[in-house]
Parts: sequence; C-alpha cells; structure tokens
Amino acid sequence: MEPSPSTSSAFEEFVELCEKEGLLQRPNGLAPEDTIDGINDTTTLKRFFVARNSDPAAALQQFKQSFEARKQVHDISTYENIDADIYERTRKIYPHWTGRRSKRGLPICVYTVSALDQATLTEYDKTGEMPHVDSTSLTTEPNQAQRAFAFHDTLMRFILPLCSAMRDRPSPETPISAAIIVVDVAAFGLKQAWNVRSYAQNISRILATSYPEVLDTVYVANAPFYFSKLWSIVKVFIDPRTTEKLVILTQAETLPVLSEVIEVESIPVQCGGTFEYEPGMRPSLDEGMQRQLQWIAEPGESLPPGPLKWIVDEEGRRTAVVTGSANGERVRLPFARLEEKKDSRVATPLP
Repeated sequence: MEPSPSTSSAFEEFVELCEKEGLLQRPNGLAPEDTIDGINDTTTLKRFFVARNSDPAAALQQFKQSFEARKQVHDISTYENIDADIYERTRKIYPHWTGRRSKRGLPICVYTVSALDQATLTEYDKTGEMPHVDSTSLTTEPNQAQRAFAFHDTLMRFILPLCSAMRDRPSPETPISAAIIVVDVAAFGLKQAWNVRSYAQNISRILATSYPEVLDTVYVANAPFYFSKLWSIVKVFIDPRTTEKLVILTQAETLPVLSEVIEVESIPVQCGGTFEYEPGMRPSLDEGMQRQLQWIAEPGESLPPGPLKWIVDEEGRRTAVVTGSANGERVRLPFARLEEKKDSRVATPLP
C-alpha cells in the first residue's frame, strides 16, 4: 500500500528532525566501504516512524534513545571486534536465522525454548553484571547488552539486506524490513517459565527500544495444553507491541498455520516440516540464495561464524565480509558477492 500524502509529509518531517539532531551523519567507526544498513538508512528510519504511529516527534524521541543506547554499548567497535566464539555463544541464546525465507521472502528465525537451560541462563545473567567496555581492544570482553546488540545488528546489517537483494520473491523492489520468528515451546515447563523472566524482559526491552517493527510475526509453536498458565508468567515482562504479534499454536495447529506462510521444506521437522533444523545451527541457505551469491572462497550452503556485514566498491557492488576477531586477531574476510550490481534500496543514506 502506498503511503498517503499526509503520511509521506510526516515522514519527511521526521527525517528533517533527525538531520537537525545530527542523527543522519555517518556513524564513527564505520569503514568508508561499509554500508549503513540497519543503522540510519531509510528503511531503519521507517521502522521507527511506523512504531510511533507516524508521529514525527515521537519517532524522533525513540530514535534518539536508540542512538544513545548504541553509544553506550560502543556498537560499532563491538561489532568489529567481538570474539567469534563469544558471538556464536550469544547467537545460540536468541532466535537465530535458519538461512530460509518465508513465501514473502522474510528471513525465518527459529528458537527452541528448551535450549534455555539453567546453565545457559546462569551464564547469561553473569554477563548482565559486567560493565560496558570500549571494545576497541581485543582483550576486553563485551557484556550482555553489547553481545545482544552485536547479535541483533547482524539481522539488521546483513540478513535483512541480503533478503532484500533476492529477486526470487513476490515484491523484489520492496525492502525486507522484518523477520518471522518460530519459537518451539513443546518442552516449556513451569520452572523454566519462571527462570526466563529476566531474559524475556531484556530481549523485549532491546527490541522495543532499538529494533522496533523488526518482528513481522512470532509463531509460538507446539504449545502444550498448560501453556496459558506459563504465558501468564512471562507475558508481563514483554512489550505489548511484541505480544500483539504473537500467534500461539498447539501441536495440531502448528504445521497447517506455518505452511500458509512458509514452504514445508523450510519448516523445521520439529514443527512438522522437512527442514533438518538443529538448535544453534548456522544458517543453511536456501537454493535461491545460493544461486544469487557468488562465493569468493569455497562454495558453501551455510554462512561462516561470527558477525557479518556488507561492503560496497566504487561501482556499488556488494561483498559479504566476516568481521569480529578470532584467537586475539581481527578478522576481515570477504566470502561472497551478490550476483547483481549496485543495490541501493536499503543502503542509501537520506539526503
């Protein structure tokens, strides 16, 4: 649906306000070839605008809050320097991309709640007690908030732009700005529901503040008969805008509902599909993505570990790069290029 003239005018006002506040300047720490996907590009600003019901002043206030939160966690330097092992451990505690897409081309992120065992939650809570550190040094260890930003920034800076660049979807000219989440709660119990309160509150807060409207739909799959009781414990710690996007499904409902929006070969076997999903696995790219990516090194079905980003050359061609660090040394490893040339739909800064 095309925006109304009044909505377009209000968005232009929001952009002008952001510009006056200096929020559209290129962030410090980005290399000249780095894109600004997911930071202050047009698509990102539109998410904040929509989240505040097209109110320019309210959208500006939230965007400023997110801007300040990013400064506090040193988001750019953390992303550039976080250790790959720490990043991968962090990735496993959040809904993570499977490498598959919905019928509309949205990335599908999956999580099995049973993976949040006591040991995992204990380690998670310990990182929350650590102070913010400037992660320009490889000897520093990022805290819970910094790790969370690094993980979610991969969705914003790499995954959504990748899905946007794919041509094998119904509306290839429309940027992909949100993801579908599938959470398997088949083994969710009362004790675990009580233990994940802090986790649920933290992830809800960071999504609501710095990643608004990034969730298209959250499918709570394989819900047991007693799930309503568990949900009453957790719900109070989740942002209301997030709960509005939840679709709770019993085991009998899971496959029929998911198959309306996802091809069966991209639905995890745990949810009745044929996709061999394992909790914590790295993205296993679907055939369409494998065809459109030109691998620089050995062709692969899965993406490499660590935070990923896009860089562009002088002709606007995109290259996928692994960043972060490993064994105390910084990593800058190009591993694939997009088949097509310049794609400015999600990376072009506003004037």
